[in-house]
Amino acid sequence: MCSPERSGPADAPGRILVFVTDVEWRHAGEQLHHLRRRAGMSIEETSSRAGVDPVWWAALEDGVGTADVDYHQWLELVKATQPPRPEWWDEGYEHDLQLGEGGVVSVRDEQERRYWERIASVRAEIRCHYEHGRSDTTTG
Repeated sequence: MCSPERSGPADAPGRILVFVTDVEWRHAGEQLHHLRRRAGMSIEETSSRAGVDPVWWAALEDGVGTADVDYHQWLELVKATQPPRPEWWDEGYEHDLQLGEGGVVSVRDEQERRYWERIASVRAEIRCHYEHGRSDTTTG
């Protein structure tokens, strides 16, 4: 059984209709479970950080209701399994965090270099968090 993309009409210019199988939706819940366990966190802790009901979180991990979660909600759920962002963090930086190492081709000046170093430090902290379990520190 497949669920069509819900974000607009398939016949809109440049629009591609995407089908996602039930197995893929279940996989999203399994991935959330894996990230939480890898971080050494409980359902209660992660659901509290995400501001959601722990029963709902547990159901998602079991693959129930995952098709109803939109992209931005998934980002917030995944973020709840990661260390808190530093005080200087702006939500606009999340996109840059996803670029990965080597994602920036050129840096124009010293200010940009410092910016990308700070993004890299948060990325490294997240990687360490998943490798060694939960940490309550933030990058300064």
